[in-house]
Amino acid sequence: MPHIFSQTKITSLCSDEEKEAFYRLLCRGFLGVSRQDFLRDFEEKEAVMILRKENAEGEIVGWSTLVVLNLALPDEEVKGVFSGDTVVLPEYRSGTGLGVELLRYFLRAYQQFPTHKVYYILTSKGWRTYKIMPFFFKKFAPRYDQPTTSYDQTLMDTFGAKKYPGHYHPQTGIITFSPQRVRPEGIDAAPRHPDAHTAFFLRRNPGYLDGHELVCAARIVPENFTNTARRLLHYEKEA
Repeated sequence: MPHIFSQTKITSLCSDEEKEAFYRLLCRGFLGVSRQDFLRDFEEKEAVMILRKENAEGEIVGWSTLVVLNLALPDEEVKGVFSGDTVVLPEYRSGTGLGVELLRYFLRAYQQFPTHKVYYILTSKGWRTYKIMPFFFKKFAPRYDQPTTSYDQTLMDTFGAKKYPGHYHPQTGIITFSPQRVRPEGIDAAPRHPDAHTAFFLRRNPGYLDGHELVCAARIVPENFTNTARRLLHYEKEA
């Protein structure tokens, strides 16, 4: 695999050529993509993580958008780092670029809001996306081996009601909104040998091939990062 250059860029500074590349990649990764939906989602985000071949001018092979939301819980306001559209070409998924950029964004948000709790909010329409949670975090919800706390449930319900009113179902934690669907013939559709986390996702989100998304959350604090995430950050600092 060639060297991959990663960067995080403010969405409003992206060129028309970059946005066209993002759109075309999204169409390759999912069914049901429309330019209007892509632009609406993109323009409401603050930042985009970009993967390129070789250098800062190379071909774009992956991207993911991010925004920090204000979530008003009954007794406090929480900051939610929310991932939007995400796609990486399959042959480049073994790289660490997006993971490093996401961890850096986590740390910036954690430092930017010292008086607030900061959470990562992920809506997952595929089992591979759900696996981000155990990769980065020791504690997250929902998961197969621990019940969801009332606090985390309230947080996810608040997010769902705010971002997807009428489409979020608190009884299941599922959003039935996105017209985008995982390609049934792709590697994201049906895992050959599901582990416990993957099997849990498939049970909790049986409509994932129809575009249904499972809401997930994890507290962003350094002590909640897994050893794998810590090693990834340490490696990048040493590089």
